[in-house]
Amino acid sequence: MSVATFCPPTGRTRATTPAAVLVALVSLLASLLALTGAGPAAAADTECAPLALAPFGDPGGAVGTANLPSEGSACFTVRIEEAGLHLVSVGPRSIVHAQMYASDGTEVDCYDETFSESGRCQVPEPGTYTVKVVNGQWSDTDATVTVVPLTQATRGCFERTGTGWDLPAVSRTSTGPLEVDCQPFEGEPGELVRLTNGTKVYGGMTAWITDASGARICPHFPPDDQDSLSCVLPGTGPYRVISQVSNAEGGFPAAYAVTVRSLSAPRGCRPTSVRPFGTLDGLDFGSVPCFTFTASRTGPHLVQQVDDYSAAPVLVFDADGRIACREYDLCRLSAGGTYTAVLGRSTYPFEEYDDDLVVLDRASGAGCVTAGTGLFRGELSAVGEYDCVELNAPEGARIAALTPINASGVVAAPEVVDATGAQQCGATELAAGDCALTGTAPFRLLVHSKSEGARAIGAYALALHRTDAANDCPVLPSGSFTADGAKAVFGTDADTFSRCFSIPADAHSGAEVLQLAATSGGVPAKFSVLDTTGKRVCDRAATTNGWTLCDLTPSLAHTVLVTGRAQAADYTLARRDVTRTASSAGCARTAATTVGGPSLAAPAGEPGTLTCHQVTAAATDVVHVDVRDALGTANLAVFGAEGDAECSFANRSCAVTGSTTHQVLVQTPATLKAAPEYHLDALRIADADGPAAECVRVPSVAYGYGPVTGTLDERHSAVCAVLPTAGFDRFAAEITDTSGATTTAVPALYNSRWSNGCTQSTSGALCAAGGSSSAAEPTLFLLGLPEKASSTAYSARLTCQSTLCGTEKAAVTAVSPATGVAGTKVKLTVTGTALGPDTQVRLRD
Repeated sequence: MSVATFCPPTGRTRATTPAAVLVALVSLLASLLALTGAGPAAAADTECAPLALAPFGDPGGAVGTANLPSEGSACFTVRIEEAGLHLVSVGPRSIVHAQMYASDGTEVDCYDETFSESGRCQVPEPGTYTVKVVNGQWSDTDATVTVVPLTQATRGCFERTGTGWDLPAVSRTSTGPLEVDCQPFEGEPGELVRLTNGTKVYGGMTAWITDASGARICPHFPPDDQDSLSCVLPGTGPYRVISQVSNAEGGFPAAYAVTVRSLSAPRGCRPTSVRPFGTLDGLDFGSVPCFTFTASRTGPHLVQQVDDYSAAPVLVFDADGRIACREYDLCRLSAGGTYTAVLGRSTYPFEEYDDDLVVLDRASGAGCVTAGTGLFRGELSAVGEYDCVELNAPEGARIAALTPINASGVVAAPEVVDATGAQQCGATELAAGDCALTGTAPFRLLVHSKSEGARAIGAYALALHRTDAANDCPVLPSGSFTADGAKAVFGTDADTFSRCFSIPADAHSGAEVLQLAATSGGVPAKFSVLDTTGKRVCDRAATTNGWTLCDLTPSLAHTVLVTGRAQAADYTLARRDVTRTASSAGCARTAATTVGGPSLAAPAGEPGTLTCHQVTAAATDVVHVDVRDALGTANLAVFGAEGDAECSFANRSCAVTGSTTHQVLVQTPATLKAAPEYHLDALRIADADGPAAECVRVPSVAYGYGPVTGTLDERHSAVCAVLPTAGFDRFAAEITDTSGATTTAVPALYNSRWSNGCTQSTSGALCAAGGSSSAAEPTLFLLGLPEKASSTAYSARLTCQSTLCGTEKAAVTAVSPATGVAGTKVKLTVTGTALGPDTQVRLRD
């Protein structure tokens, strides 16, 4: 029987000879036949190269080769001995693709839609077939092709392997990307197995479990209770792994391995047991990546693989081989019984293990010790160890577990669980003091380290405090701004790095300033304040002298937690009222003065000292507040009647209103040098009737304001002007000292919200009206004394940064003649109250 074969043209030609024309006609005829449904074999007039079926393993000479021109093709004939699945592999894969045709021209289905894989040709019957290899790019390429019958049971397959976990991964060698290998393994129908595969060095490969058919018999997306590498063996077998290495770093030959391990009938796993908390005695590091253990009850467990360097959760399977716990989550066992734990998170079969498995029952009290509030010391002797501390605290209590700043030993990571093992809070809540014991007593503190290697082993210390109303912390007295005002005095040492204080519910205002200062040792410490509901109302980062505003919860007690280092140091902690109920003790009262009035001189005190002033005014008054000193190191903060911050802590002026008394705190930071004295400006720049009468009313700011000149000193510290600005107006502030001094007056531009729109930069000051639209936004311009000088002879000008500023704009209302000729004169009629001698008009076509 003769068989017609087909080999498509292998390239293009530009010849114009009669022979070339004939070739073109034949090619055209083949295309037409294809369009009308005729198979390629019906149009063939050229023999295709023969191609032998390749065995599993090294394909040897059963490789077809061809040089393909741009978008060209070649064909091969192959004798199929048995119907079934055949794998057609080509190279280079990203460039070349293959098609298979029967002798009558019918195309064989070679695409597996379930797994989106090409080259899986389902041959319907024995016979001779044509394999067409097509070049899909615009340059020549050398192509290769093999056809491997996947139904061949053993030809070229390796010896059958077992599925025990204690069996080593057998290293195989692939000669090239066209090699297809076959690994039979022992498996029973319904058995759940796990397949891993990979090259020894970085590379890529595919592998799948099959039966006699050669097809993938495992689901593309396994059920939720199976991991992505698992497969329940269907059918009757025999079972094999088909694999193919596509690339490997360093090229071919390439080493690889495939392993199949049983999950539903695990063999060769290392047995272990649930341990008590505390020291990990008898660790036995080994190379088998599988363990079995028996849990006596349901609930959360810690199941971790450990070695000398690290600890990590593992994948846990139940007795049926289904996932009981994933490797990235806490292991919540749904029933007592025997479980299998698999080490390693990757699919790398060459991974070497030297590990043991640690299983802990989070609901167990075995190995726990009891502790109350105060210092608790412990030691972690091995990576993966968990210590357990049973807390002497009832349900409903709130606790804190604090660790020293810059601890020299292990950085402990504590968490609290209840009697069922359920987590109540983690390290973050414990460090904040907001750990609520809401579960089932007794409550236990589990302590471990998240570090690795040697940093995970060593001594640790925890300071345990109650933060609810039942705490035993001493009272932090309410103080004042006098030098001898009440405050807490305490220290730290090697055995004490943390202190707690209480603020009674009926002994505080709505807003208080807390200040922590190191009086000896120079060791930074930090503090936080919580009410009895666990709400953190304020905190302060580690410092040797720092303060913060605390909005204390009305009618609730509060706990102050102070944390330092485990070394000798002494501190004071003071709290002071800054609301309308604040005592005037140590807080000088001064009335706001008119613009142009004198400043108030006061001694600066030592760096870090908070000096207080109470500035009085009508609630409808707007007061400009500024602090100045010869070194420029003093900062101010201002608080209103309810203790709300009206001015942030900075070396910058601001405007305040709405209170009859404003608490002004002045401080030179502890890290800077203080001048002998400072000057405080408290100037009434507006009242209920509007801007102060002392402020000049400016009729127009179309081009800016000024220049204005004058002299300022401590008896006459500022001047002001009311400007008819619009919301989007911006001005460059040009300010000089006419006597030649380098320090110059400082501008402020206050809008209707009394926000200062002036900012300083190396190129000078820029002032913005700060409105939300181009509508009228009148502003108050104030020029004050320099930061570091007690007098200045000033010259100041605001220059409009846009075409015109303010709300009065000039406009061209008439042009005559209506049309003009280039080069001729025209008459313009310009109107607007903002006109000046420098008005410019631009004409455009």
